[in-house]
Amino acid sequence: MWRSRICQHVGRRRFSTIDASEVRKFSEKSAEWWDPDGEFGMLQLMNPARVHYVRNQLNKTGPKPFENLNMLDIGCGGGLLSESLARLGGRVLGADASPDNIKMAQYHKRQDPQLWRGPGQLEYKHTTAEDLLAAKESFDVVLAMEIIEHVNNPLQFLQTCADLVRPGGSLFLSTMSRTFASYFFTVALAEDILGLVHQGTHDWTKYINSQELTSAIESMGQDWSVQDVRGIFWDPACRKWRIAEKGIVGPGGLESLEVNYLLAAKKKEQ
Repeated sequence: MWRSRICQHVGRRRFSTIDASEVRKFSEKSAEWWDPDGEFGMLQLMNPARVHYVRNQLNKTGPKPFENLNMLDIGCGGGLLSESLARLGGRVLGADASPDNIKMAQYHKRQDPQLWRGPGQLEYKHTTAEDLLAAKESFDVVLAMEIIEHVNNPLQFLQTCADLVRPGGSLFLSTMSRTFASYFFTVALAEDILGLVHQGTHDWTKYINSQELTSAIESMGQDWSVQDVRGIFWDPACRKWRIAEKGIVGPGGLESLEVNYLLAAKKKEQ
């Protein structure tokens, strides 16, 4: 069902997966990216767990684990993840379809000399995954974190991200499952009851279950394999995000209880 719903434009040579309404929505909130009390406060708190996951899946250690890796943070927003990757030695391109998000990311980058002196490199660009692919760009690591649920055609977006990965490289995604549990926590609770984010921030119908995303990657051919998928959940007692054990997405392994999750995939060496 999910594949049939999102395949309608795949045959077109050039199709933009950008959802203009989503770009406008996040452009209007661009000033809040680095405000701990703003719209993206929970995403800021999620960042250490996301970086930890990427580091572990790449099996990288040391003070500069991402040194010499060309990394794309597609849908980078205000640069929360991009900055962290660069601080750990990565050569990072943060790309976003919103010019306002890129302006905020560039402004914040200028506040920290470490980001323009090294150890890593950080560049921001107002562009799309499709345009990067058309320009024949490629990367060791592509990260599409909390973005696939905001695009027009998730399967085409996924394929474009995969095509941007060099042989032997890795693709990371994080998103939310389309379950009643995710609706309660991300829409009813976060938007309607607690007001942590503006109403309309999330479109629950565009969420993608972990098995659906896994199947979509496996359908891209023998060059691709899913290395890991697991849930990430908020621990209110410690006020931090925690990553579940390997293979566990929803509590107790129940698909019906899935909410947020992370996925790592690998492209075969040629």
